[in-house]
Amino acid sequence: MMGPPYPYPSRPTRLSCSSTATHSNASDPSRRNIHRKENQFIYRNGSKLHAYDREKVPYPSSFDRDVIELQSLDNAILLDSTGKSTYIDFEARPKPTRCLDIGTGLGLWVISAAKLWPEATFVGLDMVNIQIPLQVLEQDIAERIEWVHTNILRNKLPFDDDEFDHVHINGIALGIPENKWYPLYEEIRRVMKPGATIEHIEEDAIFPSLPRWYTDPLRAHSRGLSTSGSVQARLSYSASSATSHLRHEHELLETLYDDVWSTRFINAYPTSILPGYFGAFFERVLSPPVVQYMSPPFAPFAPLQGTRDSKIPPLPRAITPHPNGTTTTIPQGNGSPRAATFTNGSLTTSPSSTLRVSTEDVAKCGLSPCPSVSSLPHEELDERAPSQKDPEAASMLSNTSQAGSYSSGSTSSKSAKRPSVMLLASPEEGTSLGGDSAADIFPVEKVQAQDEQTKYMHLYRTVTWVLSTKEAMWDELLARVQARDETLRKFGWKDEDYNEQASRARFEYAIDQYQSDMRGRISLWNCAVQNGWELPFRDPPTQAEVGEEMQLRHEILEAQKQSDTGALEPPVRKIRILIGSKES
Repeated sequence: MMGPPYPYPSRPTRLSCSSTATHSNASDPSRRNIHRKENQFIYRNGSKLHAYDREKVPYPSSFDRDVIELQSLDNAILLDSTGKSTYIDFEARPKPTRCLDIGTGLGLWVISAAKLWPEATFVGLDMVNIQIPLQVLEQDIAERIEWVHTNILRNKLPFDDDEFDHVHINGIALGIPENKWYPLYEEIRRVMKPGATIEHIEEDAIFPSLPRWYTDPLRAHSRGLSTSGSVQARLSYSASSATSHLRHEHELLETLYDDVWSTRFINAYPTSILPGYFGAFFERVLSPPVVQYMSPPFAPFAPLQGTRDSKIPPLPRAITPHPNGTTTTIPQGNGSPRAATFTNGSLTTSPSSTLRVSTEDVAKCGLSPCPSVSSLPHEELDERAPSQKDPEAASMLSNTSQAGSYSSGSTSSKSAKRPSVMLLASPEEGTSLGGDSAADIFPVEKVQAQDEQTKYMHLYRTVTWVLSTKEAMWDELLARVQARDETLRKFGWKDEDYNEQASRARFEYAIDQYQSDMRGRISLWNCAVQNGWELPFRDPPTQAEVGEEMQLRHEILEAQKQSDTGALEPPVRKIRILIGSKES
């Protein structure tokens, strides 16, 4: 439902050329009932999806709570990095008085901007009604906000010509077919006043993966503990010898994820294509190179010791290389966590992962010594990563091409030297518009100064987005199964698997495995401990479980030592900021 009647003085309902536009202050009850919130969603296998036809709205992500809450994370990071709701410097120009937010989602940007510009009115536009109810906002904020619903791919924007002096867009590109950008930007320009500004922020569809040295030991132990002939053992196709040639454990899901975009004619890399479209419709365009948020380091192993009452020393410490080639140990937290082992899933499928730990640290935690990745050579410095010795180089544009940066390698002293965020200036992805003034738009130094745990939240955001397209990925797999696509045999399909039921079981297993593996990679327990929380309590592990876990950790560390530690992990997010204006 649209909620209780709007409690503040109503504005005249805008006449719209769109039969699907809805307004929070619409007075026609029958019109409101047609567009009740529950009628805009369908549920498939636990995912909450929009109810539009795929041809009309190709947006593939779900509207589950954990997905839409990502908007809160993005908004918080923007406010923390800029101190305001925009990358535009409105100190040197008149502040906007009438603003449009396209793809408003929860409406968080609108609410933040309404607090920043108390004289302005706002319209938040989206295809579904998931916005924060105006009734829960302060009156002086709510009375300046309006939520509008329409399908921007099929309908003209339900606004007058020259109505807005600022337009904000964030995160709609992965729902826009590439052939729709020209008509969409044309409509946006129509509703902008002469002199109005526009700010458009988009990011690429990245599929985070894990290196083989991490996942192969997990799968080996999983097979060893599986009961003979069990369903899980049969579905462990990813660890079988037939799939050992795959680039990484979750290549099937990555392939389906790519198909989600290509079959919808959506470019999965809007950071590379939008400058051309944007520059064709707006003037005074500024756009820094693509912003890259780098992969976080692997977290330390969680302590294995037994009960909440036992005193557990601080977590193992990360070894950080200095520019001169020496290493020092830096404590990973301020306190001494006291709790039992925390792992998401079984001990054998989700270890907390593998930041460098020393034999001494392991011994202090009461664990059996095992080979330490800190023994890996540190003298080879990666020329592709800006040195910490030169802060300016870390903040400036990297002249490195991304070719060769996307293999699934391990974290090492080389990747440890990478800054948390970089501005990319490769010919393929680093198009910069506006010269030096464009590079100043993004506060690189301030973002680099953010807490290290922020890196894990960026990874969490990207992984959650991937999982939000689960049902869209299933549609792509089902199409392959029905076409008896022979390429599925690469992923372990047999003749008896070319049916919907068997393929769905395989798909669910692959999703669960990816979710479990990435949960271990993200290691939110580690972020919590760094911020003063205690590890969740669980029953002490048995001696057999401790032995199994120690063996697994030993194998992971050994595999990491033997891997190609020179390979860099790809960024977990790549973001493009575009700023322009309508001059006449």
